[in-house]
Amino acid sequence: MKIFVKIMALAILGTLLASCCRQNEPYLVPQPQNVTLNTGTFTIDNNVSILGNADFEIEYLKDKLSKGASVSLQEGNGGKRVIEIKIDPESSIENEGYRLSVLPDKITILASGKGGAFYGVQTLLQLMPAEIYSEGGNLGKIKVPCVEIEDYPRFGYRGAGLDVSRTFFPLETIYDFIDWISYHKINTFHWHITDDNGWRVEIKKYPLLTEKGAWRGPDEVLPPAYGSGNKRYGGFYTQEEIKEVVKYAADRNITIIPEIDMPGHSKAVIETYPQVGCTNKNKTMSVNGEVNNVWCIGKESNYAMIEDIVAELVELFPSRLIHLGGDEVNMDNWKNCPHCQAFMRKMGMKEEIELLNYFVRRMEKIVNKHGRVLVGWDEIIKGGDLEPSTTVYGWGSMKRGANAVRQGQPTVFLPGQYCYLDMKQSPYERGHNWAAIVTLDSCYKVDPIKMNDFTPEEEKLVLGIQGNLWCELLDRPERFMEYQFFPRLCAISEAAWTSAELKNFDDFYGRLTSAHYDRLHNMGIKFRLPFPEVVYEDGILKVTPPYEGAVVRYTTDASDPDTSSQQYKGEIKTAEPEKYRFATFYKDCNQSITVGASNIELYHYLTPEVSISSSYKENESNKSFPMKNITTYDMKKYWRVNRRSYPGDFVLYTFAEPVECGKITVETGVPNITFYSCTEGHVEYSYNGTDFIKGDEFVYGTATVRPEDKVKAVKIVFDGMSDALITSFQNLRIEK
Repeated sequence: MKIFVKIMALAILGTLLASCCRQNEPYLVPQPQNVTLNTGTFTIDNNVSILGNADFEIEYLKDKLSKGASVSLQEGNGGKRVIEIKIDPESSIENEGYRLSVLPDKITILASGKGGAFYGVQTLLQLMPAEIYSEGGNLGKIKVPCVEIEDYPRFGYRGAGLDVSRTFFPLETIYDFIDWISYHKINTFHWHITDDNGWRVEIKKYPLLTEKGAWRGPDEVLPPAYGSGNKRYGGFYTQEEIKEVVKYAADRNITIIPEIDMPGHSKAVIETYPQVGCTNKNKTMSVNGEVNNVWCIGKESNYAMIEDIVAELVELFPSRLIHLGGDEVNMDNWKNCPHCQAFMRKMGMKEEIELLNYFVRRMEKIVNKHGRVLVGWDEIIKGGDLEPSTTVYGWGSMKRGANAVRQGQPTVFLPGQYCYLDMKQSPYERGHNWAAIVTLDSCYKVDPIKMNDFTPEEEKLVLGIQGNLWCELLDRPERFMEYQFFPRLCAISEAAWTSAELKNFDDFYGRLTSAHYDRLHNMGIKFRLPFPEVVYEDGILKVTPPYEGAVVRYTTDASDPDTSSQQYKGEIKTAEPEKYRFATFYKDCNQSITVGASNIELYHYLTPEVSISSSYKENESNKSFPMKNITTYDMKKYWRVNRRSYPGDFVLYTFAEPVECGKITVETGVPNITFYSCTEGHVEYSYNGTDFIKGDEFVYGTATVRPEDKVKAVKIVFDGMSDALITSFQNLRIEK
């Protein structure tokens, strides 16, 4: 019996020790290359001194400890314990690498350069409680586990791209974004500052670019777009503001690469300075639904203007790389332009793609003249040779990036199916899906070396990885940018930093949910939470939380759960599973989307025979998305009209027989995206098909009818101009 008691005591002790070890285990993101956890801790309090030659990093750490823990470090070496941050250019430590040693009486960060010193500080912060990232914290004493870390990045380029043309972000958000990516050892901010829908950088020689080209609205040169509404919308950054942002980023080891997108994606400049566009009446749309958005290649005066713009740009951005676009050019403009066609004949060109190559080669000369290197999207490899230094962003697919490498061009990989963070994260969430549904796992898997059969010489041309967020869909909900970036950018940061042989998604996911969620929260990021998996089997609702320790709450009336909803504790017996809704909650301040059981029909819509009439002409209907789609009651299908809608436009749904129902939801726009929707309009309904009653106005493309009698017809009526060159309509959702 005594032996049994001793065995049990040892077993319990072992369990407790294992638990303590797990609690002390540093859950770091991105995962360092080599971590050795030792016994003991270093105590950070007001008796600690700090010294070294990494001036910014010392002040940065002091500031974090002061704001997050109310701890004041002493300058010099007079304290009981010491933190030393040292840069030694003669050190053998790799570029951006560092060595972090935590002993009971001393913390040492050693690096060969500023970047490594900064990243050593970032890892040190992750060894502390997550509250260190908050402001106004009062942690007091901090226990840092004793550890030895040797770390360095896998790729020299680790990027995050943000589009500020389609959605304009104020300076405060830009500064926050730089902080957030710096915490994750991202070293490049690709700043997409011009596009069709707004020019965001001040160019002093061409002031109209921002006086007019930075604004959308009914009385502006650019029409409303992407939910900006029939009001003045936009903004830009002055040159002085940009210089301050560039310095702020550089202090945090981030290079900002500006992108002026051309010769396509240029409606903002062409509507402001019409002479730079092609001389024709071409009305064909680009893939983004824009017309007249391409620079004319045949006008020599255009290159003088571009030279002026680039000359001002390089004074603002010291980056080696300057991005000038080159993607998604609607070459029909060039086919119908007398200047471009005359230029092709003069140069002996046979195809318009040669015009793109000519433009890119001219851009190379303009950029190279300033001692910089041209960057462009992967379309620039078509049509001819490029300078060996010209860098390609491989976005269309992994294969297109690989083709650029095999043609000898340095390449950054950001293939849409892994790295485009405007893609939806599940079938039920807002976002594009043309590339893929881009999950956290997808982002983690991206690996341009392992996914391609490169030679050793070709591997040297793989610069790194970037996560990109295009902002067509960021008008709502609030802080959607953070939701789309995080935690997917955390996964991309590890894919770019950590050696391939150390990567393990399950391990990453455990570190993310066990510790890094807390850090993201304290960083002030409204990150996405995964939703629970729910199935209904044998009269029982079974819920699988998305991670260990996740809190799941639910309702029984088909409403969205909130913090007051009951917490899921175990299987639920019910004969009405369609009435249950579930969501994951984090600290009662963040929650996932709401879901029901995935294997049953949650909504039982009526499907009465319906016919459609409208104010749109037959030739305005898109052949791939025809009108008949919205008579099928297939909620994935929609009708697309290839023109902007105006006051008085309408779509009329007429039922073969009057329909008895309790609610009709009228949706416009592309399903799950509310893209190309009715932004100013209302719904009408009729009991006899002749006399109509005005109902709700459309809000984010949706209006609702709650009839008191059988309904014969429902009509969508536009009261204002839509904010896109395309309009889409969906099937009615008719409920009893």
